[in-house]
Amino acid sequence: MIDTPKLDDLFWWMLDGARPSADAREIVTGICGRLVAAGVPVERFALFIYTLHPNLQGRRIRWLAGEGVDMSDADMAAFDGAEYHDNPLPTVLKTGKMLRRRLCDPDCPDDFLILKQFRDEGVTDYVVQPLFFTTGETHLVSWATRADGGFDDEMMSALERIRLPLARLTETYMLRLNAANLLSAYVGRDSGHRILSGRVHRGDIEEISACVVFADLVAFTRFSNSATAEQVLARLNRFYDSLVPPIVEEGGEILKFMGDGLLAIFPITEEIGEKAACKRALRALAKASGGQDEPVFTESSPPFRAAVHIGPLQYGNIGASDRLDFTAIGPTVNLAARLLSSAVLVNGQTVVSGKVADLVGVSRDKGTLFELKGFDRTQAIIPVREMPKA
Repeated sequence: MIDTPKLDDLFWWMLDGARPSADAREIVTGICGRLVAAGVPVERFALFIYTLHPNLQGRRIRWLAGEGVDMSDADMAAFDGAEYHDNPLPTVLKTGKMLRRRLCDPDCPDDFLILKQFRDEGVTDYVVQPLFFTTGETHLVSWATRADGGFDDEMMSALERIRLPLARLTETYMLRLNAANLLSAYVGRDSGHRILSGRVHRGDIEEISACVVFADLVAFTRFSNSATAEQVLARLNRFYDSLVPPIVEEGGEILKFMGDGLLAIFPITEEIGEKAACKRALRALAKASGGQDEPVFTESSPPFRAAVHIGPLQYGNIGASDRLDFTAIGPTVNLAARLLSSAVLVNGQTVVSGKVADLVGVSRDKGTLFELKGFDRTQAIIPVREMPKA
């Protein structure tokens, strides 16, 4: 029998935004725990949402009785195979109607692959409901139980009742998730987090210390003047595919793509000092170049040059009143940019400033002093012939 007051409490708690819970795992745990307490013997819950992300198609949030909540993301390929299409989810998405399989019923059809797995696990009833968003999108939730006889009519009514506030909670969660995904993809992980945290006003700038990396493709102008648009795009994508992952793996933040180049920073923190940040930057560049000391001319690893400097910089919102850019400025950034444009003078794939060389133990023997535009005194440009060890 359903405990109506407890079900009412659950409904209004969800309708009120499941406060004060802020984490999706906490909210799902709260929903399932309160539903069980109200007399609905749920033993498996799964929420399926289709996200906006460059590489991922969707996310599943699953709760299992006695085990808790886990999350998993699915890439584009996961939605092309037979395992997905021979599944209740596409059917419910297409029809917009609830699908139920009472596995305890001898006449229940075995029309989906997942039903055999559920039978083996002792599941007696399985329900998939559509969640309709205000945007017109449809997402999904499923429920399963091992209770004798499955869900009775009263329990099914309870699941239908909480479906509506669950749709609103899920839509709110997905809006924030999509915003975080897109901001991370377009402005960087840390910058996106800062923007979502309220750093959205022009002039919201803070001074930080960081190791700055500029990199660009070698001879790209000549190549792009004679290549097709498809060839140019392919080379740019290969360049970024070779350079961005190691930068992110080493704790760097991509701030900007600039045609055939990029700007990245490795922030100095209490845990990561100046020397460690510089070594992380150089390790990332070494990985991207295949560990070679000179530009690598292959189809899979387009040749690039890079420059590394370290120091204080201003980090935050800059731009027009209604069009902002979250980026880094200051003399440290300017010098790193000048080092890159002058790398060809010392025939270096990766060049560093004198300060970086001293921090990581790169010899100054091959370095040269140059007058760089905008700087009052000469600056050392030092090619890195051998990447420092970790």
